[in-house]
Amino acid sequence: MKHEGPRNISLGSIAGYKFPITAISSILHRVTGLLMVVLLPFLLWGFDLSVRGGDSFYYVQYLLLHTPWSFVAWLFLSAISYHVFAGIRHLIMDLGMGEEMTVARITSSFVLILGVLAAIFWGVWLWLM
Repeated sequence: MKHEGPRNISLGSIAGYKFPITAISSILHRVTGLLMVVLLPFLLWGFDLSVRGGDSFYYVQYLLLHTPWSFVAWLFLSAISYHVFAGIRHLIMDLGMGEEMTVARITSSFVLILGVLAAIFWGVWLWLM
């Protein structure tokens, strides 16, 4: 008899497990929240430095355009964008809309697509403009 109840996934077998799109969307929402918390002190430091004076502002601008700090800024902007999109999705679901599995799959895909488009936008804005 096949067991249809909940299954425990060990860390060793997690690589072979195929997560549904809704789980991927939810996990990324949590990961982006964690990224925002971890990266926020660096951005606050940059903001503090940038408002100290003209020279400091241009130094922060240089850091964001020509060093690995631009990747940190891109990561933060991409994370916050995805987190907002997924958060709006969760708020709508909390209102009782979109809880059916087919709608949840569609909205999860939509949020992932919006997240990728936002990451591309922030990359273009930071590095090409």
